[in-house]
Amino acid sequence: MKLRRRAAAALILILASAPQGARRAAAAPPPPARLADHVIVVMLDGCRPDILRRANAPVLHALAAAGTTYLRARTIYPSQTRVAFVSLPTGAYPGSHGIVGGNEVKDAGWQTVPMGDDDPIAAQALVARPTFFEAATAAGLTSLYAAMKGYELVGARGATWTINGKKTLNEAAYKTRYDATAEGSADLAAGYKQSLSRQLLTQTLEIVRDKRPALVVVNLGSVDYAGHSFGPEGSRYREAIEFLDGLVGDLLKALDEMGIRARTTVIVSADHGFTDVDPTRVVAPASDAGGHRLGDLSSRGIEHYVSNTGGASMGVYVRDKARIAEAVAALRAEPWCEAVYCEDPKGGCDLSLRSLHDYFPGRSPDLMVDLDDDVALNYPQAGQHGSLRHEDMAIPLILSGAGVGAGRVEGEARLVDVAPTVLRLLGLPPEGLRPDGRVLEEALRR
Repeated sequence: MKLRRRAAAALILILASAPQGARRAAAAPPPPARLADHVIVVMLDGCRPDILRRANAPVLHALAAAGTTYLRARTIYPSQTRVAFVSLPTGAYPGSHGIVGGNEVKDAGWQTVPMGDDDPIAAQALVARPTFFEAATAAGLTSLYAAMKGYELVGARGATWTINGKKTLNEAAYKTRYDATAEGSADLAAGYKQSLSRQLLTQTLEIVRDKRPALVVVNLGSVDYAGHSFGPEGSRYREAIEFLDGLVGDLLKALDEMGIRARTTVIVSADHGFTDVDPTRVVAPASDAGGHRLGDLSSRGIEHYVSNTGGASMGVYVRDKARIAEAVAALRAEPWCEAVYCEDPKGGCDLSLRSLHDYFPGRSPDLMVDLDDDVALNYPQAGQHGSLRHEDMAIPLILSGAGVGAGRVEGEARLVDVAPTVLRLLGLPPEGLRPDGRVLEEALRR
């Protein structure tokens, strides 16, 4: 007993005399256990969870039954692809990561900042938070980001391999991806949209089979294209979901053939939902070469710039900040204006951008404007998204496979929770991300 006491006292003395950093290292918690060797995040771009539940989608429904499903999962605001696909790998809201929407934004000097349409890799420098790809690389793990639209790769910093679908997919199909007809045929247009996802999955699986990356994100965009072209309430939108269900089945079959499915977690989600709109009424039409001007603001001499952050919402930059309240009042008088959000306390807006986690100083629009669902922004499309409405914000979220509890149904989750949860599954500390989201511990097997 005396020997044990002496040994304990000696250990205390050693730790007390050790440098502060060494004492912290000695007390540091062990790294989390690795629950999966591979994590594959399948994004069903633009998929509404209520329609997914009604669809004939046996593969996705079986994944949900064998894993954990969140019934009240929500994306970020604005509910738009460009923004969400940076929130996904960073676990951060746009107010934290700095990609606030639109093809381009205006900085504090009223200069245009491209958001990655032409060169998403260059735009990665604009992302103000680390990504889970960087965390994986730092831990010696490899990763793949397969992007259907190309600009998703703004969030791919640190990925070992990337696929830019804008450059790798069939040109004829890609050219008509948002059209309701191709060569005069709606059936051909719908088939083209589906073929793009099949091509991207094929390209993804080539790398997965050859390289066996630990982390994969693939964006299957067919549902989004069908939603814009035909509307989310129509049969073609549901058929696109059912087609992607078959592709997810092909993915699972490939994992079985590679012998890695038992140690793989599959996460299925989406970047946004969808709203049916009236395509015959268009606000700030894209054909306006002057920069999508708003007539009522122009008539008042309010210099402004409209940024398309999704067809059901827009960002408005106002040159003279003293006229923001006047611009808000003018927009509220428009029959298509559903809500206005801003930071200016004198603006009289419905909510602050900061409360929506959407304010990034020097880059965010002065106003975010949600449009009523009887109009479309920029383009005459049957379906749009981007607003704070439930139909636009609700997303599916299914976790299934290695490390995930079976047969669980949970309530609330956010898109920003995916990144820290992915790192937890891979045995990596999520704190390195500085995420706004949380680890979905309730979904993980204990």
